[in-house]
Amino acid sequence: MFRTLRQLCAENWQWRRQVWNLAKIDLVKTYRGAALGKIWLFVKPAVYILVFWVALEFGLRSSSDVNGKPYLLWLSAGVFPWFFMSDMISTGSDVYRRYPYLVNRIKFPLSLISTFYTLSLLIIFSCMMGFTIVVCAICGIMPSVYLLQLPLVMAFMFVFWVSWSMALSPLSAISRDFSNLLKTLGTPFFWLSGILFDIGHWPRAARLVASFNPVTWVVQSVRDCFVYDRWFWADPESFLPFLAMLLVFVLLALHNYGRLYTEVPDVL
Repeated sequence: MFRTLRQLCAENWQWRRQVWNLAKIDLVKTYRGAALGKIWLFVKPAVYILVFWVALEFGLRSSSDVNGKPYLLWLSAGVFPWFFMSDMISTGSDVYRRYPYLVNRIKFPLSLISTFYTLSLLIIFSCMMGFTIVVCAICGIMPSVYLLQLPLVMAFMFVFWVSWSMALSPLSAISRDFSNLLKTLGTPFFWLSGILFDIGHWPRAARLVASFNPVTWVVQSVRDCFVYDRWFWADPESFLPFLAMLLVFVLLALHNYGRLYTEVPDVL
């Protein structure tokens, strides 16, 4: 595993400029031909947030201010990270089939595909966070010192989801059944992560199980930056399970990539 780790670090460092360029190219390809261009980065999340807010505000009548902040901000801080993670759960776990022309290039390291795809989504997420900060300032909600931890949260997100992609993409390339199974995880990840409700009211045992859902920690940490005004490491009951899952997927990534990356081009 240490040999694979050194190989991955060396490849990503050596090809760092290509990774950045490929991430930007992937963004351009996503919105090429659209008249509104990059505005579509915000349209889909905004529509989802509006629909959820209307349903909860006027339908279920369960929305109210959270920690003195508008419920809409609380909801946005959960939905914006979800769009990043939902793409990683579905497409990020099967990136080799998304970019077969790169897989079949002899000199192109496969590890870079997971890296630049995750980076392209992280750029979009960064734009959403910047948009959120600007809107908050316009509405009179000034950023607190706890917003300084947002880059660290994003760094943890990047490492975890790159590891997720490297661990599962080789298996998805070999078996379409495994790929289809992973794509069905989007719904349980969404509903068992507290994106639309506060899991703090759940029984302790249920909260413990939910804390091993990586989506839960990401959503909670982003809300710590904008809504709850606290440091994410101050809650070890959610942070330590996330670290455990991070370690598991890093080890899985090293194992699966080291064992299967030579077989992927033959399969595809």
